Amino acid sequence: MNARLRSQAAMVAVSACIVVLTAFYYLFPEQRLIFVAIGATGVIGIVLGIHLNHPAHRLPWLLLAAGNFAFAAGQAAQITLLQFYEQNPFPSIADGFYLTAYPLYAAGLLSFVRWRTSGRDRASFVDALTLTVGLALLSWLFLIDPFAHAEDLTWVQKAFAIAYPLGDILVLAMLVRLLVGRGGKSRSLMLLTVGTLGLLTADVAYGLIQLNGTWRTGTAVDLGWAVLYGAWAAAALDPSMGSVTQPVAWRAEAHMGRLSLLTLASLIAPTILLIEAVRGVSVNAGVIGVFSAVLFVLVLYRLAGVAATHRQAVGREKVLRIAVSSLGGTGDLRGVAAAVHSAVTELMPHGPPSSALLTMPDNTLWVNGAHGGMREPVSERVTAAVRELTASGENRLVALDDVGPDLAACLTGPDEEPSRTGHALVCPLTLQDSPSGDPLIGVLLVAGDEQDLFVLRDTLATLAAQTALAVARVALAQEVNQRNSEMYFRTLVQNASDVILILDDDDRVRYASPSAGQVLGVPDLEGAHLIDLVPPQNSRAVIEALGRMRSGENQSRREVWRMVRADRATIEVEVRWSDLREEATVGGVVLTLRDVTEQRKLERELTHQAFHDSLTGLANRVLFQERVNHALTQAQREGTVVGVLFVDVDDFKVVNDIHGHGVGDELLVALSLRLQTTVRASDTAARIGGDEFALLVEGSVASAGVERFTEHVMTVFAEPFRLSVGPVSTYASVGVATTEDSIDAVELLTHADLALYAAKTAGKRQWRRYHPDLQRGMAERAKLQEGLDSSSIETSFMVLYQPIVELTSGRIAGFEALVRWPHSTRGMVLPEQFITLAEESGQIVPLGAWVLDQAAGEAVRWEDSVLRGGTADCNAPYVSVNVSPRQFRDEDFYDVIRRALEISGIEPSSLVLELTESVLLYNDERVLAEMSSLTDLGIRIAIDDFGTGYSSLSYLREFPISILKIDKSFVDGLGRSSEQYALVEGITHLADTLGLTVIAEGVENVRQQELLISMGCPFGQGYLFAEPVSAEEAEQLVLAPPLGRLAGLPVTPGDGTR
Repeated sequence: MNARLRSQAAMVAVSACIVVLTAFYYLFPEQRLIFVAIGATGVIGIVLGIHLNHPAHRLPWLLLAAGNFAFAAGQAAQITLLQFYEQNPFPSIADGFYLTAYPLYAAGLLSFVRWRTSGRDRASFVDALTLTVGLALLSWLFLIDPFAHAEDLTWVQKAFAIAYPLGDILVLAMLVRLLVGRGGKSRSLMLLTVGTLGLLTADVAYGLIQLNGTWRTGTAVDLGWAVLYGAWAAAALDPSMGSVTQPVAWRAEAHMGRLSLLTLASLIAPTILLIEAVRGVSVNAGVIGVFSAVLFVLVLYRLAGVAATHRQAVGREKVLRIAVSSLGGTGDLRGVAAAVHSAVTELMPHGPPSSALLTMPDNTLWVNGAHGGMREPVSERVTAAVRELTASGENRLVALDDVGPDLAACLTGPDEEPSRTGHALVCPLTLQDSPSGDPLIGVLLVAGDEQDLFVLRDTLATLAAQTALAVARVALAQEVNQRNSEMYFRTLVQNASDVILILDDDDRVRYASPSAGQVLGVPDLEGAHLIDLVPPQNSRAVIEALGRMRSGENQSRREVWRMVRADRATIEVEVRWSDLREEATVGGVVLTLRDVTEQRKLERELTHQAFHDSLTGLANRVLFQERVNHALTQAQREGTVVGVLFVDVDDFKVVNDIHGHGVGDELLVALSLRLQTTVRASDTAARIGGDEFALLVEGSVASAGVERFTEHVMTVFAEPFRLSVGPVSTYASVGVATTEDSIDAVELLTHADLALYAAKTAGKRQWRRYHPDLQRGMAERAKLQEGLDSSSIETSFMVLYQPIVELTSGRIAGFEALVRWPHSTRGMVLPEQFITLAEESGQIVPLGAWVLDQAAGEAVRWEDSVLRGGTADCNAPYVSVNVSPRQFRDEDFYDVIRRALEISGIEPSSLVLELTESVLLYNDERVLAEMSSLTDLGIRIAIDDFGTGYSSLSYLREFPISILKIDKSFVDGLGRSSEQYALVEGITHLADTLGLTVIAEGVENVRQQELLISMGCPFGQGYLFAEPVSAEEAEQLVLAPPLGRLAGLPVTPGDGTR
């Protein structure tokens, strides 16, 4: 039994139970506990309905259930007083329960009003108030006033007696407001109405009886309260109960029944005055006069609203006339889009609106008329979403999220309030006699306030109909013009660089475009067998691919094949295909071949460079660590010793300072060659840092062999290096660690690093092997750590901001937040001096959270400044915050981000988190899940210093990364090395292919900026634009025009830090 049947069965059972109990009550009226059972059954029915039907909003129903419970509790209390104490005082605790029910009833009905209505509906509010005031006058005259002047009641009794009709007026007001001005009168809502009217009828009759006689049980009055319990229980159990808390379309027109009720309510006061005048009494003239004045004011206000609505209708008709004239005079789709957006702008009262016109003939989305907006081709996903929205052929008002992320992004502007763009009206443009056979020729989407869209629904539908005619006319004219040029497509194909082949069923070429001669070196391919153009070792794979292609099994529609040119040279081509065998004009499989030989070569080079140092060709840190892991596994199996040497060039900075960076690079290359000749074929040499190398020694019987090898390595530096400036002598410090004192790869590398630190501390030009005492000899690190431990994050640190600039315009797109430590004795401590310590001690977690809070708060203040006083080209910048691996792996990191967003109020899209590649090295499900959770919030993730650490192309595909930051080391060599230029260009193009934004770090001269622009890199940061500045200076940069920013920025790349 499904949920709907269960709900209906429960409704029948509860209703039958209440009917039976009511019948027993009238048979045995002295048994008043039966009526309490009726109330309890009604409460159970509401709660059961909530459980079975699962409404989107439970609060209104729970409030009604609580009100019925209070009412039934009052009846139970009254029975208890009569049976056990043989008295029924007034007021009593029972009256407390009764009166508690009315606020609960009113709150429940008001909750329904809240969820069913949204936006402004002053007309319905005034109508509901008018009807309530008219009926309240009757309650005053016949209930409230008599109770107030009853001589046999004390003032406390009068107050309680008057409270009952006041509660009824409150409930009546909420009911009328719920029913007036909205459609969607479901069965559940009707049952709610019946139950409420039962309550009001019974209360009024009870009050009149109390005034004019003695109350007794078992009368028809009790039936009203039974109807209350039964009808509300049935309303909750009815399957339509969920619709009562769903938004309902606002109806602008006032139907005859509504006008009749308002007329009767307005005439109540004059009618009573007339009756009193005929009877010759004027007891309540003052009260009636007040109510009449209130009703008169309400009617005048309502008439003013009607007049305003009429003026709006006249204005809309004028806008439509102008729009029709503009649509008739335009000759292209851009003009159609502009005319439509102009009309929408005039029609929408709370602008500027966002509109999008999708024209199917050219498959183009025109956003805001493409004037200051966007004109872009539409993806298949957008087309599918549009067809789903317009499947019914009717206009639809939907939430903006329901139109799909792509269309929602086009319709939402960065400066628009959410209340203005929370909904969208979807108007299909249809033409029944469309030449293509598809009646849908486009769609008009208008984003704006929900009520505005409701009011303008018919007007926009008329505009959409005229737009459909204009689009069809323009499309027909364009098609005629296109058909008049029969050579258009032939010329296009003959001059295309891609090769187009049409294959018969036997894989022979029936047609080849002229570009085949240039790409394959064969001027005439017609009749040739495709397999003859493929190397023998690849022919089987191509045959299988063609078979899958024809059978429909191959869904990728794109592969890379190797093919043989006429000169026997092998090339790589990207193959795309379309099975057009069923098309009468083609009758074959169409292959499009694009020569990607150079592109694939570059990709292989990039893959190689992802695991090798670009300067020396040695393994990089990632490959070295993989080799270490493999060596440890093999050593455990064979019982041998593995050694790791960290080699650091002493005083390498001096070489750079004296001879320049070019000579420094020569020295690193020469050193790498010597190290390669020193190690065995089974060993590995790697460059893991600027002037730091690592050597992996495998297969030693004991650690003594590793030590002898280390002594041999030290001799590498005995001979001067022959460089372009002449002989250059240099030395090195070496740290050694072996598996005899290390249990895994991490510990082995750490111990080698500690040994290297000890060697450099001991005076350089020597080597040290790791031993446990090294960890107790780092006094300086301990002092720095001690200072870090005793520092207060809020008072000891500061955050500076370095702008991220759009290279072509100078516009500031964002800022990178950089933490600094102004130490009392050490001066300004840079991040590289204390971040590692903070990472190791765990202090990076609270420090990073503090930096995040500071940066988010400043970003919000920048945005406020832009909104208050920015120039026309000002846009609120985003803020980019560095996240360390330890901080990212903290289990509360996600909550820290959420808290920063909530406290600062920053838009998630204005926050970028910069991660180092070491975070991705773990490549486990937790890292991917954490990153996905962050991007689901709207936060973007950037990879910092790409290419210097654990670079892997797979990371760019597997993880939700939005931004790629090219390290300064790559940017430095742009003007000096064509290989470096090609590498950076390749990274830029690869990132663009993957949909990633590229930011170049360390841009220090105009030449670098020009080269980055030429290769398509959109953003950069560095001392060419600005050094890190305070938040106040950053705000001044944001508000300044682009040229002014560049002219007035301080450029002092003194310490080389970012």
